[in-house]
Amino acid sequence: MTAPEQKEQKLRLLKAKIAVALQDETGHVPSKEKIEEVFLLTRVMYKAVLGLHFKRKEQKKQGKRSSDALV
Repeated sequence: MTAPEQKEQKLRLLKAKIAVALQDETGHVPSKEKIEEVFLLTRVMYKAVLGLHFKRKEQKKQGKRSSDALV
């Protein structure tokens, strides 16, 4: 399996997990549009949190950030 195929498979698996979680929470099968919406929000939140984490880590390494300040 090539790298792009593996990436596509991981994305499909994430969408499947989202669909199962939505069904568990709402009690009915979610539409493809709803799955896509939650998928997009999941990726945005992941990037926001992960990006902030790495930015803070970099600033701390460079000594530009005090321990109590936000970005």
